[in-house]
Amino acid sequence: MATWAAFERQAPDLASVAAMLWPGVHALHRGERPTTPQPWFDVAYLATVRPDGGPRLHPFCPILAAGSLYAAIPHASPKGNDLRRDPRCVIHATPGPEDDELCIRALAREVSTDVHARAAVVAIGAASEIGGMVETMAYDPLFEFDLVRVDVARWLAIGQPGTRAERKRWSPGPT
Repeated sequence: MATWAAFERQAPDLASVAAMLWPGVHALHRGERPTTPQPWFDVAYLATVRPDGGPRLHPFCPILAAGSLYAAIPHASPKGNDLRRDPRCVIHATPGPEDDELCIRALAREVSTDVHARAAVVAIGAASEIGGMVETMAYDPLFEFDLVRVDVARWLAIGQPGTRAERKRWSPGPT
């Protein structure tokens, strides 16, 4: 397992796909102001495991702060209880302009009482000046994702005979 910062260091080519698919998230992560009209917190999908073992899919906004990947999850959302019970999850970005795919397997852990993590996330929210995001980042349960594997697919010759995916995979190496 690894942090987001380890992923960016070890696989910068794959991390660049995430930067393209989550431009606002990455700009705030790097201390930049996102350019308009790009959203500052791009929607991704979080797959969790329900109590009966079945999958559950939720939209959410990933947060990059202090070299880690986080989610502030409202108290009423079932995804928080899913992650507390079974930390295995998958994060999938919405497809990019050329149907680029980003899929992250991770283990989630609640870090709501970690004052340093909370402060880093709230600082990102404050930089966005989006009131609702600031509110949820400040008060809702906070989860950090330890990355297990990242898969990227870039589609080649889209709409042409021979359309195919170029797939790359990253798993954490020794730290």
